Order: sequence, then C-alpha cells, then structure tokens
Amino acid sequence: MVRADSKNRTLHWLIAVFVALALATGYGAQQIQSFSGEFLRVHLAAGLLAGLLSLVRLAVWLVAGEQASTLARQSKGINWAAKTVHGFLRVLPVVLLVSGVGMLGLTGAAPEILSGNIPDPELLAQTPPQSLHHRAAFALLILMTGHIAAAIWHRLAERGWKLEKEPESTTS
Repeated sequence: MVRADSKNRTLHWLIAVFVALALATGYGAQQIQSFSGEFLRVHLAAGLLAGLLSLVRLAVWLVAGEQASTLARQSKGINWAAKTVHGFLRVLPVVLLVSGVGMLGLTGAAPEILSGNIPDPELLAQTPPQSLHHRAAFALLILMTGHIAAAIWHRLAERGWKLEKEPESTTS
C-alpha cells in the first residue's frame, strides 16, 4: 500500500516540475518571438496541469489538514514564514490557472487554441487578468526560489553542514 506521504511527495514534485516548465515557457513566449507559439503551447499545457494538480493538492490540504512539519523544532518566526510560504505555494498556481483561463476566455482565444492554432500574444497581453497573471508568476518564482534555498539550507543543517552523502550503516 502506498502511504499518503508518498502520494503527497509525488504530487509536490509533479506540481513543481509543471510550474517550473510553465514559468520558463511563459517567459520564453514573451522574450523569444520566433518560438513564442511553441513556448505558448507548452506553457498552456504545463500551466493547466500545474493548476489542476494544485487544486487537488489544495483540496487534500483543506480536507485532511496540514501535514506535520518535517523539520526539527524551529523558532516561531521560521514556522510562521514556512507556513506562509507553503500557503502561497499552494494557492498561487490556482491563481495563475484562473487568471490564465480568464485571459483566454476574455479574448475568445480558447476555441482557437483547441483547434490547434496559437492566439496573438498581443491580444492576450491586453486583457485585465494579464497583470495579475504576470505578478502572480513573479511572486511564485520568488517563493519557489526561497523555498528551494530553505530546503537546501535545512538539508545541509541536518547533515551538520557536510556536502557528502552520509555513509550507509552496515549491520551484521
């Protein structure tokens, strides 16, 4: 039987990969015009998957409650920061999903995309949810970077600041 922790970890990493892919291709679609159509196509698929998986994770979090902390005792400030960052990391992909769908709905680009065509990026850029979408994406990038840095910091602290792998114990 697969444990709930294993399922949560799998969901966590799937969301992380799809979010990173959506952020990178969204940026690429804005910056590299010659590939903007291809980037936008991947961005939409990765963003949709990240948003839907985040909805599942958010529902699990709301129904099952908060996971126990994986860290040793920390100060109240660190615990507050961790809870705040984790909350935003759960909610922001959903905000991006809603604002992205809003951009497609307001421009009427959804049928165009479903038929295999790429909408004009300038048309998408003129919609009201575009500002929210870009700001939420930037916030998510900053929070992900901080989250990754904190995870590395905690992992190194657990190992006594050693970079090498812990030796495996041998029992006879």
